[in-house]
Amino acid sequence: MSMALTRDAILRAAATALRTHERAGMADIAAAAGVGRATLYRHFDNREDLLLELGRFAAQESLRVIDAARIDGVPAREGIPRLVRALLTVGREFWVVSRHHTRLWPEEEEVGTRLRALTERGQREGLLRADLLADHLAALLGSMVIGAMSIAPLSELGVEDATDTIVKVFLEGARP
Repeated sequence: MSMALTRDAILRAAATALRTHERAGMADIAAAAGVGRATLYRHFDNREDLLLELGRFAAQESLRVIDAARIDGVPAREGIPRLVRALLTVGREFWVVSRHHTRLWPEEEEVGTRLRALTERGQREGLLRADLLADHLAALLGSMVIGAMSIAPLSELGVEDATDTIVKVFLEGARP
């Protein structure tokens, strides 16, 4: 296995191990990744280094799934559910990362930029209200996604049901 593939496998295993046990140590992570501790320490000097890189990896994965969702080539009414679904899919795999790092990676900023661009487009298309700032709408949508990753009972829904719930409330409000 190449160094990059090993590193990615370790980061994915670390996310899984941390979801199972938030205080998982380096030995637990090495075991989950199916590598020896020496291999783990070749890639990461310590747990803090691994957690920091896990945050960056999660942000890169978010951008990858946003790109794969092709939100730019469709109307905002279709792009919003695609974006929500993509972020939930990655976020549920890596949600534990947000508890372990405070640094904001450029990739995370880019996720926010893409969210804002989509809400701005939704305003231009008349889908979203124009009396609120696009930044605020993007923050609200992002907060709903984060809630669906971490707060029961939304976190217990499948990705499709959570996506449908978020999109309905975001686009139509909570009124009957």
